[in-house]
Amino acid sequence: MPPRFRRPEPMTTFELVPDDEREDAPDGAPDDRPEEGRRHLADLRDRALARWRGLSRRGRAAVAAGTAVVVVAVAGAAVAPGLLDARAERLRAEAVQGLPGVVDDLSAPLDVVWSLSEGSSVAAVFSGGVLAVTDSAGVRAIDAASGHVVWEHPLDDGAMCGPTPWTPVDWRTPVRTVVCVEDLDTVTVLDDAGTVLGERELDLSSASDDSGNAPVWPQVLPAADGSVAVLDDLASTTEFPWHEGDDDADVLRTLRDAGRADPTMRVLDAATGEERTEVSLHLSADDIGSCGFSEGGPGGTALAPQPWIDATPTSTVLSLCGLERAVTPMGDVVDLGDGASMLAPLPGGGYLAQGDVSEVLDAHGERLTAVRGLAQVPLVDADPTGPVLAVRGGDGDAPALAAVGADGRTDWSSSIDEYASPVARVGDTVVVAGETAVAALDARTGEERWRRTDVIGDRDASGSAYVSGAVTDGTRLLLATTGATVDADTGEFVSGSRLLALDLRDGTTVWEQPHESDLWGLFSAGGHLVSAGSVMSGLGRP
Repeated sequence: MPPRFRRPEPMTTFELVPDDEREDAPDGAPDDRPEEGRRHLADLRDRALARWRGLSRRGRAAVAAGTAVVVVAVAGAAVAPGLLDARAERLRAEAVQGLPGVVDDLSAPLDVVWSLSEGSSVAAVFSGGVLAVTDSAGVRAIDAASGHVVWEHPLDDGAMCGPTPWTPVDWRTPVRTVVCVEDLDTVTVLDDAGTVLGERELDLSSASDDSGNAPVWPQVLPAADGSVAVLDDLASTTEFPWHEGDDDADVLRTLRDAGRADPTMRVLDAATGEERTEVSLHLSADDIGSCGFSEGGPGGTALAPQPWIDATPTSTVLSLCGLERAVTPMGDVVDLGDGASMLAPLPGGGYLAQGDVSEVLDAHGERLTAVRGLAQVPLVDADPTGPVLAVRGGDGDAPALAAVGADGRTDWSSSIDEYASPVARVGDTVVVAGETAVAALDARTGEERWRRTDVIGDRDASGSAYVSGAVTDGTRLLLATTGATVDADTGEFVSGSRLLALDLRDGTTVWEQPHESDLWGLFSAGGHLVSAGSVMSGLGRP
């Protein structure tokens, strides 16, 4: 009998309220929209879910890493850090230490303390804010605070190391070992001190593709807890002709005759090769419509049923045509079923199975409760045991953000004007971001507190900036934006990446600054800020 989902004991909370009342506080609830607007928003929601279904899991993870797409203008009066109450600021900072997306001090602009060469990437996060980084020379461990090299180990150029962190929760889940795969031939396991724990040759075989041409090799990825994930029956790039009106059962038979319908993933101990877990996906005729399609080839439209494996510190996943099965670090198999679900780790432990109807799972993958709507994990979540946040809307209903308690009941539901996503939950404030606005809601009631209305409504005509990452220090929320923004002094559009710090209490701009390279994420490693993009950097104060 699975354990009951009991409402956790309340955490120590703190309120983000001004030390003095402000006379220029923005108005509250949004205006109602006409019915035509509601239908348009419902269409947006349906198209968003359709695009979600068409992505590979890694593609979905990349979208989730920058969960909000919002146009943010950088106008707004700056608030001098000295005006904030020092004691209240210290208490807020202490209350959120160690939680996903939390860094030390965002009261003033930041400098680039260190940066990696282009092509380098973070392969794993160790405890104490130490990062395992790969480049053409091999893998090395660096201190996220200073960039100093702790240890290094040579590998062949092109080696893959992991398990790679993708979400803020992954970054907060330190690993004890890093696994490196070289040329699909050799696997090496190192601990967080750089000691080689094991090294062996991989016993993998290739197969010719359907046309008998180049060999097709398995997919192999470093996975959680010193393991590797292997997809032996990797589909080749061969596509199957498909025409509208084709019978799905006939299409499935064609796939089965070609040996392409039911992929199997093995999770092996990286050091010994011993098999830990094996999972397969069984494709049905009802799943054909969720497979990948391509157009424009010699035969017109073609079906491309490509299986994928993905591995992070929190799960290892096999996916095909909207079906997914996952393996937890403890070896439990989680069957996500259909509905284009994706497994997202929760900061308080367990997972969300995201879909049209989402489910809360425990650490073993056991179902605890259902949540109506697309449940999402904020980029910053300083209340990991709080209610689940889910975006609802469609079928003529205006989009809304709902908070769902441990018993499955809706605590509150708030209209959000447009299809937006929760970016941060800090103290008693939830920040959401959509295509035209950033707004803050009361985390206890859903009532709107402030809204940034200095946004660009017509992106095609006037440019845009996209929120691609967020971190907090308990008082301020730092957003990473990439695209075209408005210069606060000249009113002109400026292209590039920027960092924008907002006061969580009222949404005013604390500071802003340009960033040297593109930004697709902000992460916290041991409380130290790491910016991810074409160049990985550590931000702080020397």
